[in-house]
Amino acid sequence: MCVNCRVFDQIRLPEGYEKRYIEWHIPREDETLDEYTRKMAEEIDTSEPFILVGYSLGGIIMQEMNRFLRPEKNILISSMKRTEEIPRLFRVAKEIRFSERFPKSLYSVNKAITLLFTRLVYDMSAEFIERCVTYTSPEYMHWTTHQITHWEPVEPCPNLYHIHGTKDQVFPSKQIQDAYKIEEGDHVMVMKKAEEVNRLINEIIISDVS
Repeated sequence: MCVNCRVFDQIRLPEGYEKRYIEWHIPREDETLDEYTRKMAEEIDTSEPFILVGYSLGGIIMQEMNRFLRPEKNILISSMKRTEEIPRLFRVAKEIRFSERFPKSLYSVNKAITLLFTRLVYDMSAEFIERCVTYTSPEYMHWTTHQITHWEPVEPCPNLYHIHGTKDQVFPSKQIQDAYKIEEGDHVMVMKKAEEVNRLINEIIISDVS
């Protein structure tokens, strides 16, 4: 949830398809997930067929968009789509009301922890962190932490294809059902295993199965 769209720079689409990014915006403190999602959706050209791809928190946003948009297909990467797939850590955070109890002011201190976590847990370089981990403002992190730990799918997202790594550190692979699994893929496999992710995305896009 802290990275920008540069993590998709190595993703290549089939001929005839154009890749368009939608970057995060800093939410209002009282902004609902539905309001946030609809604001992001304003950047989508719905006058022609389109496919949505959502990564991690973006996968939640993508599924929420399906409440009012009708994409041809939805490709979910390194995220969750069912109640059974919600990580135990998220459930505990919700039960103890972590996002409400953790003062927003402390998120400014948490920036250093976030950067260290990204480097050590995901084994990413300092160059990657400087280039891609840019959404670390206290307001943004407080709001997104609440949204991702409180979200639960209400109904199945139609035409959904899930790509997931077997070593994902955030969403344990053993809880993920009905997905294309990438062996040894972790939560940032869109960069580390871009070739394999590209292959699956391309297969899904050109497939006639819906």
